Amino acid sequence: MARMFSRIALSVVGLAVLAGCPSSDPTGKEVSKSPPLAGITLRLAVVDDPALAAAVEKVCGEWKTQTGAELSVEPLALADLAKMDALEADAVVCPSHLLAPLAERGLLAPVPTALVESPSGGWMDFFELARSHEAAWAGRPMAFPLGSPVLVCYYRADLFDKHGLRPPTTWKEYHEAAKLLAARERTGQTPDGDAPWSGTLEPLAPGWAGLTLLARAAAAAKHPDNYSTLFRIQTMEPLIDSPPMIRALMYLVADAKFGPADATTLSPDAVRERFWRGQAAMALTWPTGAASLPEDVPSDLPVAVTELPGSADVFNIDEGKWDSRRDGPNRVPLLGVSGRLGVLSRDSEHVDAAADLLMWLSGTDLSAAPSAQSPATTLFRRSQVRQARMWTEAPMAPAASAAYAELTESTFQREQWLFALRIPGRGEYLAALDEAVGRAIEGKATPTEALRDAAGHWRDITRRLGLEKQHAAYLRSLGLEP
Repeated sequence: MARMFSRIALSVVGLAVLAGCPSSDPTGKEVSKSPPLAGITLRLAVVDDPALAAAVEKVCGEWKTQTGAELSVEPLALADLAKMDALEADAVVCPSHLLAPLAERGLLAPVPTALVESPSGGWMDFFELARSHEAAWAGRPMAFPLGSPVLVCYYRADLFDKHGLRPPTTWKEYHEAAKLLAARERTGQTPDGDAPWSGTLEPLAPGWAGLTLLARAAAAAKHPDNYSTLFRIQTMEPLIDSPPMIRALMYLVADAKFGPADATTLSPDAVRERFWRGQAAMALTWPTGAASLPEDVPSDLPVAVTELPGSADVFNIDEGKWDSRRDGPNRVPLLGVSGRLGVLSRDSEHVDAAADLLMWLSGTDLSAAPSAQSPATTLFRRSQVRQARMWTEAPMAPAASAAYAELTESTFQREQWLFALRIPGRGEYLAALDEAVGRAIEGKATPTEALRDAAGHWRDITRRLGLEKQHAAYLRSLGLEP
């Protein structure tokens, strides 16, 4: 019964029609159908996201009305999940990077093929890179997208217009704009004013600095003719000290000088708040309708957003040289910076019903997407583009919100992308990269020295976790089966 339900009954567009609909027997009398999942109780664990868990709890009643199934929503700590030999729930909503360790430990069931192939099931409405790559493992759909933001560039449209600047298309242009607009007198503010001011703000706190570096390096490191970007695909030799990474860190260090003194303490949320307070000309973060902003944030700040800058050249790691891009600067998004996915437990007795639940939670039938209540997500369906306001902060003008939604849709259609280390040990690798960024900003090491040391740490981590296991996981993370 549950498998048939997955194939037909809960195709996102038809779920509401099925719930409690009367039918007729041969005598013409109306007979009430039982809800399709009556008698089933599903357990959904939500990992380290209280806002999202609370949002799902609010729709439990609607789920029961439509399906007859009970739904128990349970918070789950990341540390506890890491210790589990089996998922103690039918489905789990977790940070997107956890797909790697969960899949590698054999704890997950794949997304049912019938659901993926259903023409009315809504699967193809997911953004392309979200469904075909970020929610896939070894080339197979293994999760349900719930929104995965990429870093974007906020900028003050009024200041850019005043100085004849265009949104930066390369990191050199970004650097020049940050340098120009770091001068307070060019902003129209009092030169000796007390208000903090920066040319740009970036998330450089522990847990974010390494990701920011990868986002800056992506366009120059991702060559269309080879897979090797963060590791050599044949040997797992780290490439974090390769020329595109070194160049990216050199620019990052230079641009940090146009930021605040406490630049290495800022998270994406802190960057966003300071920008809305009018403390910078540019900022790297992402919009959200979930994070609260102070009441004194200006409501008329002329804010615009654009994709992160790209690169006019790309490093060919196989040939050890730079290649020019014929069509101008190319943008390459860094996927897996944040985000949430829904995954199915291999040991669930109700895998198909749990799949229907995750498809419903990620679908368009609900009046508001529960995942929009989490600051770790963003829109993830084509049909959500027209609901841009749900995914952006209140002070953002409707036109800027609409532009962000269209930008996100186009970003997730890019032909080139880079994953932010979605392999086991990600936290350790990124911590080593965080340290390298911090040392370079503080002047304790040159970018070359800092990344050379980080590459040494990466080799140690890979050896400790198992070279063959890590190599196999890296191949699967790229959609390749070893």
